[in-house]
Amino acid sequence: MSSLREYFATDWEAMTHADWSGLIIVLILTVLMAGLYFWVFNPKNRDKFEQHRDFVNEHHDKHHENTHREVEHGQAK
Repeated sequence: MSSLREYFATDWEAMTHADWSGLIIVLILTVLMAGLYFWVFNPKNRDKFEQHRDFVNEHHDKHHENTHREVEHGQAK
């Protein structure tokens, strides 16, 4: 048990400004990501995200609706 305590020990007094700023940035990003996950996966927000589920395919279909291209040998449709 003492080896784990030594392994994870931190010398707070030896930390530089870069160390502190990096630690603060990581903590802020962690909190923001956790909040984003809770917001996205909240069942109350499901309808908001469901209406945008196929936005890439809808745009592609509308944009290429009237354009027809001949498929030559070796090309995919």
